[in-house]
Amino acid sequence: MRFRSIARNRGDDRQPALLVSRTFWVSDVPRLIPLCRLLGHKPVVDGTDTPRRWVVCDRCGIRANPQGNLDPEQWNIGQPYTEPLTPTQPVSSTVRDQLARRGLKPSHSGNPGPIPTQPVGTVGGEIHIGKSKWRTVGIDFKVGNCGSEQVMAASLRLGPLGSLYLHTEDHGRRIQRRLNPTGYQSRETGLSYYHGRLSWKVWAKRDERRKADPKWMQGSIPIDPRDLLLGPAKNRQVSETEKVPAVVRMPEGDTYDVTVHLEKWETRRTRGRARVYWLAQWDCAKGIPVRNHDWKGDETFSCSWQIQGVTPDTPRWPLILAAKAAEQCSRDRARYDYTAPEAAGKASP
Repeated sequence: MRFRSIARNRGDDRQPALLVSRTFWVSDVPRLIPLCRLLGHKPVVDGTDTPRRWVVCDRCGIRANPQGNLDPEQWNIGQPYTEPLTPTQPVSSTVRDQLARRGLKPSHSGNPGPIPTQPVGTVGGEIHIGKSKWRTVGIDFKVGNCGSEQVMAASLRLGPLGSLYLHTEDHGRRIQRRLNPTGYQSRETGLSYYHGRLSWKVWAKRDERRKADPKWMQGSIPIDPRDLLLGPAKNRQVSETEKVPAVVRMPEGDTYDVTVHLEKWETRRTRGRARVYWLAQWDCAKGIPVRNHDWKGDETFSCSWQIQGVTPDTPRWPLILAAKAAEQCSRDRARYDYTAPEAAGKASP
């Protein structure tokens, strides 16, 4: 067995409040197949709704290697495979060249190979300790589909304490074939709490949700006592100022023309008083560079955040917002280890 891990709390993924953020894998873990080790494999024909057929062991779910490409008109799913598990030998390069000179191509055989007798797989996961940006509390597990690389998976999320995610590659294929044998939709079951709502999934499709699905399969209900006593909270924008030009001056000496404005919002429940707060917004047409990245982009073009003690009556409020924007971009530059490009057109000595 081999173990390796990677620290994830670096670069773009860095979160200062996280004490540990690491991905790990344990490779070449022997698969638990006691019946097959004792009695041998039991090859049967497997497949999907599409016209594809291959060979797999009916006990442990291990596929032949190569798995084969059988004719669906001759082989049905679940049918015992009684032919020899010996794939056709590949055509040599000499024969391939001779056929090519005649304008012919070698035919590809779909015969399956043997089923491994000493199979191995991988167990991996992620662990986070500390307060992350994901505040969900919950637990769930997944049963993959016939095309899943991660056959089984489970997660435990403890909000500010951290989270743990585990998955298997190839391990658990027998369970997957028994519970979710056809199609390419994995199934999830779990329970979670987030922002005052309790959510659940019971054998729900992972990447699909339809109106025809029964309500017990997945949904959510409010359990926050404030929602039950005072009604749900709703946010509403009351007013906003005009956009005012300002200049963001970065500590490195570069400046950027931006527009800033304030938005007045209120949070109100069905019963009780409304809570009023202000949002500050800045926009930069050309963007303010905060990181060096090829495909994610370098610039931040706008941002909105809740601000305390600043209203349109505050003297010189546009300058305050511009200074806050510079502070935010400076924090992002430090987070992403931003390196400013050398100034072009420097005067020669």
